[in-house]
Amino acid sequence: MTSERSRPLHAVAWAQDPETQGRWRMRWDDLFEDMEAQLEQARVRLVEQEAVETARAELSRLTLLERLAAHRGGPVRLRPARGDTLEGELADVGSGWVVVRERHLQHLVPLHSVVWWEGLPRRFEVLPERSTIRRLGMGHVLRALSTARVHVRVVLQDESRHGEIEGTVDAVGQDFFDVAVHPQDQFRRRSSVTAVRTVGFHAVALVSSLDAG
Repeated sequence: MTSERSRPLHAVAWAQDPETQGRWRMRWDDLFEDMEAQLEQARVRLVEQEAVETARAELSRLTLLERLAAHRGGPVRLRPARGDTLEGELADVGSGWVVVRERHLQHLVPLHSVVWWEGLPRRFEVLPERSTIRRLGMGHVLRALSTARVHVRVVLQDESRHGEIEGTVDAVGQDFFDVAVHPQDQFRRRSSVTAVRTVGFHAVALVSSLDAG
């Protein structure tokens, strides 16, 4: 064992100098604190990176229908393939369609006709295959309009001046519906109907009617 006498004089002086000892202890403490801070920063970055990757993975499995379903009742802005930009409440959502309530009007909008959306948060509602939303197609809404004998304006994805039809939904098939064309200020009577036009779902940009509420 090395005695105090066998140590070099400078080592003995260093060991007996409180100021020197305090300075070195402080440097070691600073080093350990710096290492701990770096480890904590690395841990935070790892957690943030994992959160980002998890969010990306969830987003990659997300469908537009599930995102819209989580936003029912919220404000939305969207651009149909034809007509003006719509801004209102996302009143209802179904398989391939939404209903937007805008002031005194209600619009049935097929998802395939929407160019862009604004105001959708990044939350979603997981929809099982047996979900009612998944099973309610566009035909269900059109049949309800037909039963109520509501006057509608159908905007088609046809850029010609014949791209709109006004009248009453007469009958609804699996992927088409019939519109009895007549003036808005007249009820659907045989004498007022000027034509019956059959429209495929794929050709529809939106279907609008007055909001009964």
